[in-house]
Parts: sequence; structure tokens; C-alpha cells
Amino acid sequence: MQSSLLIAVVLLSEPSGGQLELLKTFRAEFIQITPGTGVYPVEMTVGRSEGGPTNERPAHRIQLAYAFSIAKYEVPQNLWETVMGSNPSKWKGPRNSCEMFSFDEARQFCDRATTLMRSAKIIDPDQLIRLPTEAEWEYVARAGSNTLYSFGDDPLELDNYGWFNGNAAGNDPPVGAKKPNPWGIYDNHGYLWEWCADVWHDDYEGAPSDGSAWIEGGDSNRRVLRSGSWKDDAEKLTSSNRRAADKTMRDDAVGVRCVLARE
Repeated sequence: MQSSLLIAVVLLSEPSGGQLELLKTFRAEFIQITPGTGVYPVEMTVGRSEGGPTNERPAHRIQLAYAFSIAKYEVPQNLWETVMGSNPSKWKGPRNSCEMFSFDEARQFCDRATTLMRSAKIIDPDQLIRLPTEAEWEYVARAGSNTLYSFGDDPLELDNYGWFNGNAAGNDPPVGAKKPNPWGIYDNHGYLWEWCADVWHDDYEGAPSDGSAWIEGGDSNRRVLRSGSWKDDAEKLTSSNRRAADKTMRDDAVGVRCVLARE
């Protein structure tokens, strides 16, 4: 009995040929973010000091004293299926962003991907795949900008960068069909909402200043979503816009983008 269980665990943790190629592609699609060097500032302002909903205030400065990598794309369906064994998405397409999964399932994907990639030596033993913190998400989405969108303030330009209710009939294009932001991140304005690690708080009063996930207090049954989606108006796709979602929710406008970091 113990021998059978051990074999099953090994099979789950050692990727097959097809899995291995997709996981290698996934690893190659991460962009390294190095605050304090090159185009990456150490500090930035999260939220808005005026305008917008109250949950984006008070605007506050964060300082990132660590490097991390973020996926240039939301997790596509072929990758989700090779890691999780099934594809829950409503809008099928191998390179379409995966949707229709809960917050806990998003974390489970990260955990399984970590195990498989460590086993295949695609990542180091002390590296892991995880959800972005809300501060990391906005830092990367802004890409050094202080405008409403990473490309400026004019929503009329949004058609070039994101899928929203002004140009999308559903979640049916492949990832990366629009222009990336200045740091090479695709679909951070629209396409799908993206799960973040943080517990939901109604505003930023008392938020961490170091980029870490805000898991103290708040409503632990709800988590933070970022990005806006193909169902939303342009105003929901700004770099600072945030939304609460029940952690059990599954929706065809909600997906995930992963971070690769050290433990």
C-alpha cells in the first residue's frame, strides 16, 4: 500500500514529455523584475490620491527591496490542463487564458506547478510559483507610470492594449494578442480579472509598505481581483482599479497571472 502511494506521488511530481515542454515554455515567459536597477524603481505609489472609488485610497508609497519574476501572460488553458489534469474554462482554446476556477484552485495550480518544475529542475529548489501580491501586481501593471493606464490617461487608446466590453465578445482570443505594457506584460488591462494573494480590505488604511501580501484583518472570505475584464467598461481596467470577490467564486472573466520568486 505504501509502495503504491509512493509511486503515485512520484508520477504526480515528475512531468511527462508533453508536460515538460509546456512547463519550460511557462518558465521562459517570466520577466525578471529588479527594483532599484534599470527601469525598475524601488518605490511607487499604490492607489489614487484623488478620483476613482474610495477603495483605491489613501494612496500610499511602497518600497520593494527584493527581485521577483512575473509571467508576461495569464495562465493559458493548455498549461492549466497539463498541471491540473482538466480544463474548467467556458471559452475553450489552448492558448486562451484559463478561467472558471476559485482562489483556492489558483493557489493549488501554483503549488502543483512548483512541485513539477522543481522536480524537472526548471526552477531552483528554493524557488516557487505563487500568486502576486496586490502591490506587486500594481507595480508591474504601472510599469513605472503614474497615469491611469500604463500607456497614459486616454481610454480611447485602450483598444490597442486590452480586451474590454468595447471590443470583446467573450474570452476567446489567445493571450498576447494586444500590445504589452512598457515592461513587456500582456493583458494587464482587461481580458480577465486576476486573483491576487491579499485578503480584501475596503481601503488602504494600514496597508503594508514593503510589497508583501496584506493578509492581516480584512475579510478572509474575499480576495482581491485586479485588471478588469472583457466584460467591463474602460474605467475598470485602470492600473489602480481593484475588486473584491468571494474566494469560492468561479467566473468566465476571472483568471490568474503567476509570480516566480524565492521562498
